[in-house]
Amino acid sequence: MNPVRLGIIGCGIAARDLHLPALQKMTDRFQITAVCNHTEPKAKDFAARVGGVDYMLDYRELLRRPDIEAVDIALPIQFNYSVTRAALIAGKHVFLEKPLAHSRRHARRMLTFPVKFPRVMMVAENFRYRPLYHRVKQLLYEGVIGQVFAANWQLFMYVHPETNKYAQTEWRIHHQYPGGFITDGGVHNIAVFRLLFSEIRTVSARAQSINPTIGQLDTLSLQFTTEQNVIGNFQLFFSANGHSENRLLIIGREGTLIIEDNQIILKKEGHSEKTEVVEDDGGYQAEFEDFYQAVRYGKPVLSTFGEAFRDLEVILAALKSVTAGKTVRLV
Repeated sequence: MNPVRLGIIGCGIAARDLHLPALQKMTDRFQITAVCNHTEPKAKDFAARVGGVDYMLDYRELLRRPDIEAVDIALPIQFNYSVTRAALIAGKHVFLEKPLAHSRRHARRMLTFPVKFPRVMMVAENFRYRPLYHRVKQLLYEGVIGQVFAANWQLFMYVHPETNKYAQTEWRIHHQYPGGFITDGGVHNIAVFRLLFSEIRTVSARAQSINPTIGQLDTLSLQFTTEQNVIGNFQLFFSANGHSENRLLIIGREGTLIIEDNQIILKKEGHSEKTEVVEDDGGYQAEFEDFYQAVRYGKPVLSTFGEAFRDLEVILAALKSVTAGKTVRLV
């Protein structure tokens, strides 16, 4: 094998808890060569975790390294545009943590990057790679519940401001992007809705701030329609004190699928209930595998900047609907 020589920019939660465990299982494909964080203790600790590689405090120094082919950018969202652009100018392939950018304006500018720069670039939207949702998509294609006309996703959790690791991150709480946790978390679910039902065409939403200590908004109720005439409901509550639920219902003319805890339950009137358990590691290795195949063999990636733009655009349209108090149409 010919591993990709990888530099990691940003040594926070995403890099440490999500990316690194996957990369450590893929040493035949990726060789972490250097890491970077603007604070030295975090950079030094992460370098030690990786095996004593070089660390630096300025990402521009890492980008000047000729031995680094690609970078994994896992920074606060407001830096995605500028650091991605700098990496591409430096000739590096880019693996970028979601969401694509902190504003629609910068996200739209990033849509021009694949034309301007002959490099691989993709967004680390792991839900787009999760085996669970690809199995659901296969079942829908096979017509196990007939024509789908509705989907309902209930995601309730309690982000404790003192114990939740994400609520301890300064840039998430005092965020420089609209929506806070709603945007950062919600793009995952929008990616799945789009994977299963194609494009979302209209959105109507209401939102609240129940716990201001975790950011601008923490409660979203979104209704949408898709180009396949699916009516969708998405309830994303990060301040559901005492209740936890992550349940997707897909309703067709001939039955219903319930997706919960890596299980797919098929229910039909007059038939016995069927349950299928899907092995699902979160999609982290699969997204890095996709990146590797693109860098080494020129294969197209699944999670393009274009796909990530449309995920983000739906969330931003929902926030616009909240402000305007009316339905917003996406072109």
